Amino acid sequence: MRRIALTLTCALSLLATTSHAAALRAWGPEQVVGAPNTQGQGDFVTAWASLSEDGQMEWLLLDYARSVVPSQLRVFETFNPGAVVKVTALDAQGKETPLWEGQDPLLGNTGHVAELPLNGKRPTRQIKLYLDSVKVAGWNEIDAVELIGRDGSRQWVQQASASTSYAEADNTGDASTSYTPAADTLTAYLGKTLRIELDNRQVVRGILQASSPTFLTVEDKPNKRRLLIPTARILLIEVPYSSR
Repeated sequence: MRRIALTLTCALSLLATTSHAAALRAWGPEQVVGAPNTQGQGDFVTAWASLSEDGQMEWLLLDYARSVVPSQLRVFETFNPGAVVKVTALDAQGKETPLWEGQDPLLGNTGHVAELPLNGKRPTRQIKLYLDSVKVAGWNEIDAVELIGRDGSRQWVQQASASTSYAEADNTGDASTSYTPAADTLTAYLGKTLRIELDNRQVVRGILQASSPTFLTVEDKPNKRRLLIPTARILLIEVPYSSR
């Protein structure tokens, strides 16, 4: 069994939580912090964007200053709106409770502020937003998210983290130079079974179908699904892998 470790040169972790005081990276999750500051609709660096354009389901985890019973969420979608499909609340143990699920009201409509009614029953200060990136073509960018409580209070995000972020790409927009993965050396293992450890402790086992410096395409053997895995999330690859 050969073990290939992927060295990440990017100083910030993919899921690194950012604060308003931290340096704002173009398209980083920290761009969601505070009131809206993107001037109009379009592809602007002052909003969060995922690493890939239409790669997978994405999420934003949002922290607010004060716990409230959620009543409404106002999502400022500044580029290719309509991808929000689910909102949950997190408790102190990280357990998620659904607050809203359905079709984004901006899907196929004009405007850039999605107003989502929330069925909150308990106070929370953490909200998680899910986006079906594949459903709406192009980068689905978000500038700010306002939380409205049942007490009438209104809050902007204090800190945020994301499933992926285009801030992982370098200033030229070439994500492959933000880190130095060994993924491009895996072409000799196309058709072989890999065991991949991700930065969120998830383990993926599957057949390598395609390899590039930015993504691996793997067929999930049990479910026969094709998975697009950002190399920035990979901590370790074992090839060829055998379960015996």
